[in-house]
Amino acid sequence: MKLLVNGEIVEHPDDGGLPSLLTELGANPKLCAVMINGDVVPREAWDDAVLTENDEVEILVFASGG
Repeated sequence: MKLLVNGEIVEHPDDGGLPSLLTELGANPKLCAVMINGDVVPREAWDDAVLTENDEVEILVFASGG
């Protein structure tokens, strides 16, 4: 399925969920926040989050620095 992830089109397996998307993208789940179609997805709901064709996913990665 095609998803719009952080403004870029990404091909993702139809049976792939949010955790597998993060793994595919190399994102560290401990340092991420996720929104699907404008709604924040709480970390405890990631395993149950359903991704569908043309969803807009925003992955925010927290980084430390100065």
